[in-house]
Amino acid sequence: MYEFFDSFYPHILNVIHGKLEHWETQGTQIYKKSTSRLSLFYVYEGQGSMELDGKKYPLSEGIVAQIPLKRRLVIRNAPEAPLRYFMIEYDFKLVRWQGELTRCEEPSEKSLPFGLVEPMTDHRGLRSDMQLLYRIWSEKNSGYTGQAKLLFFNLLLRISEQLRERQQDDSAERSIMDCVNYINNHYQESLERELLARKVSLSSSYFSVLFKRYVGCSPVQYITKVRLDKAMQLLRGSNKPVSVVALEVGFHDPLYFSRVFTREIGVTPRAYREA
Repeated sequence: MYEFFDSFYPHILNVIHGKLEHWETQGTQIYKKSTSRLSLFYVYEGQGSMELDGKKYPLSEGIVAQIPLKRRLVIRNAPEAPLRYFMIEYDFKLVRWQGELTRCEEPSEKSLPFGLVEPMTDHRGLRSDMQLLYRIWSEKNSGYTGQAKLLFFNLLLRISEQLRERQQDDSAERSIMDCVNYINNHYQESLERELLARKVSLSSSYFSVLFKRYVGCSPVQYITKVRLDKAMQLLRGSNKPVSVVALEVGFHDPLYFSRVFTREIGVTPRAYREA
């Protein structure tokens, strides 16, 4: 993603704030037959939808959408929550350095290095950046185009940072869910925190932090829950002695199993079976 910005050289054409300039309106629908400029569209309030060549995307607070060239675009407002937005119309070239020489290229596909529609987590910070860019563009003081270009560049970096952080969070969540599945399938075995952390290539302390974030409890608490759930099934569904049930669900000390079971379930294993 960041390699793209090594050669990205933008030129801002216009900055619009919540106005229907260049758009036609019809009831709750805002539409344009064909896009003639690249646009970055940011919704900070309201709800609606966007269609590009017939493919529909929901729009709501915090959504960033990039609108490519020569596409049929339809944007619809929700009547009860009309869209409020900023839109940056721009163009760009790729400028590559070769020693002291430069080469300017027209990219074969003009798009930014993220999806057409992306939800932002820190959309309040994004809105502040957009407001500042719009103010500088509207006032048109000396040097405003250079300032606007720099703000636009920083805006894209902010978006890229949020997307990178989200990708890292998604990867961490997948790792923890893989660990949860491992516990569910290997609850009879010794499940030390260090072993589980190594399986997902995390330090023990960070593993515990992420596990609690995504599962809602510590690894030890989850392992205990899984083992006790299996124990209750065996106690009700078989005549196996309590000591055997304890071993089959991963407790190597039957007395310790009875203490944990009584503490968590409220009755002894034997009383649970007889209830």
